[in-house]
Amino acid sequence: VLADANALQAELLSGRIDLAPNPTNLAPDTIQSLGENDALKVETFDGSNVQYIGFNFEADPVNKTKVRQAVAYAINRKRIISDQLNGNATLANSILPAGSWAYSPGTEYEFDMEKAKKLLDEAGYKDTDGDGVREMKKIIFKISSGSKATQEYAVVMESQLKKAGIPISIESLEGSTMREQVKQGQFIMTTGRWVGGNQDPIFLHDLFATTKIPRDKQSGFNRWRFTNKKVDDLLDKALKELDREKAKEYFVKAQELISKELPLFPLWYSKNVVISKNNVGNIQMNASGDWDFVRKMTVE
Repeated sequence: VLADANALQAELLSGRIDLAPNPTNLAPDTIQSLGENDALKVETFDGSNVQYIGFNFEADPVNKTKVRQAVAYAINRKRIISDQLNGNATLANSILPAGSWAYSPGTEYEFDMEKAKKLLDEAGYKDTDGDGVREMKKIIFKISSGSKATQEYAVVMESQLKKAGIPISIESLEGSTMREQVKQGQFIMTTGRWVGGNQDPIFLHDLFATTKIPRDKQSGFNRWRFTNKKVDDLLDKALKELDREKAKEYFVKAQELISKELPLFPLWYSKNVVISKNNVGNIQMNASGDWDFVRKMTVE
């Protein structure tokens, strides 16, 4: 595995690498350029891995629901997918993919800058001196330095949020450092991608149950420190319910509450991308993006 984007690009161009599945460290423009090379091909497949923005419920100012909702409305996801990701993603309105039996979109946050500004006003954050910046604590947006695509879209998001008057700056960290800080609750806002596992709605319990908040010796994936008794009750009932249709009702109600509270803002489902030499054939990657396809792959 080559973490360095320049090294991976050089190895692909030299022919020393036959296959590069989901090279997330490469910028979308680089992937497009590699696809124009006569010795290589780029294939894309619909994906279920979801990119998201995560908020720390214990950190000012994103501990306020209207601020989180304002962030969601101020981000033009469709434009980012088109311009920064070269169309290699589909809009997400849930952490679960549409193919999950318990899928429900909940609140759909279509881009609406005026609504974002109104929510910030209602939250008490106004631009009293007319300098274009609201009087509120600056949001530090922590991202991983290992992904060119993340760096590119984060800059666009920063610009969009500033247009709403939100004071924000990006902090780029090495991947393992960022993950540890997020786990410890040392963040305000971050972005990441969930890879695999989100087809099963039990994923909602892993991400949003109060018992899954990592504290002291307790591990868990609820790094947003989200806690909501109604959500906890609904998820517990869903997990205990043997009738799938009844369980779905609980999961749907939980998703509706989660999407309003917005501990995570689903951005898009990234398409799976495979770069390979032209002599590699029968590449069929599933939505989760796992490597099972190599068993049936052919090399001429």
